[in-house]
Amino acid sequence: MTSVALMRMPTPEVSLLRSVFQVVATRGLSFDIAETPDEIAKAEIVVLDADNTTAMALWSALKEQQPGIIGILVAKKPPPADGQLWVQRPLNSMKVLAALGKADLKRAPRRPEQGGIAADGTSLLKDLRVLVIDDSETVRKQLELALGDQGIDVQTAETGELGLHMLSTCQFDLIFLDVVLPGADGYQICKTIKRNKSKQRIPVVMLTSRSSPFDRVKGALAGCDTYLTKPVELRRLVEILQKHLARRAALDRSQDVALAISPTPQVHVLKG
Repeated sequence: MTSVALMRMPTPEVSLLRSVFQVVATRGLSFDIAETPDEIAKAEIVVLDADNTTAMALWSALKEQQPGIIGILVAKKPPPADGQLWVQRPLNSMKVLAALGKADLKRAPRRPEQGGIAADGTSLLKDLRVLVIDDSETVRKQLELALGDQGIDVQTAETGELGLHMLSTCQFDLIFLDVVLPGADGYQICKTIKRNKSKQRIPVVMLTSRSSPFDRVKGALAGCDTYLTKPVELRRLVEILQKHLARRAALDRSQDVALAISPTPQVHVLKG
């Protein structure tokens, strides 16, 4: 278990960090929050408010005591470079997840894999290729960061038409598709994908800022597999990735079984 000290972090951000720690625990990474002075002195990672002068002073003293300690500096602007990780405010789950993965890699780069998830934070989904179709650059970057941190190959498109073109030239394992797009909307794009026999088995996750029963009915009629409400929650994203991993593993097993029980072809020798 990795010991993490939270140094002078605002209460809302502490709550966010605690929720992220709970989620990553399902991925084989456990973080124990150091709260007492003795615990902080032995912490392996420190998340601190770099906009707070007191926190920076405490951090400087702690670095002298523990040269190998890793800092995640949270600030609006880049703090003075000292080889530590920097996360820009406003803080969100995706940024925290990426920073924790990098910090854990930096702390223990050769830890073994466990429970289907690599201990460095990289999941066994690393051979997946995902397409994100969304006209929001912010959403594209968030998903690219979160999925890329899992080792997933992420491609993005800002229009449905561009996404369809990319689908015609490349094979994808999962598609995140925004409902509201310039030109053809997400429902139309989803229908087009599901009508294509070579693409219809690709899971399509619809991204929407609203999730009314009417929207869900439209999505179901279009053939989408899952709905994901924006802003994207880390917990739901992890659930969807795990669900797809399980689905793919089950499909691989069924194919192996089918090959194992298929009859051996008979060879007939014709004699002249």
